[in-house]
Amino acid sequence: DADAMLEAAIEAGADDVVSTEDGHEIYCAADSLAEVARALEARFGEPRKTALIWKAQTTVNVDDEAGEKLVRLMENLEEHDDVQNVYANFEVSEALAEKLGA
Repeated sequence: DADAMLEAAIEAGADDVVSTEDGHEIYCAADSLAEVARALEARFGEPRKTALIWKAQTTVNVDDEAGEKLVRLMENLEEHDDVQNVYANFEVSEALAEKLGA
């Protein structure tokens, strides 16, 4: 469960844990990824995925017009065969997120 994962991850040296119904995302410094992954694997079994990702430290709020363009750009990049990962540091309004999610 989320509490057990949070406790184990913090003990292993992680900085943050985000738990959802789909699973857990554990955030740690790049230089401690292997150590944290080994500790959690020993306790919970093999993970679905272990990888370094880019997580924005600072985000930028964008208006709805720019947000729509950026979301379209992100979607187009994700669909391209040569693109492996797409990251961004912008935030859109909840209204726009709901509109685009529908």
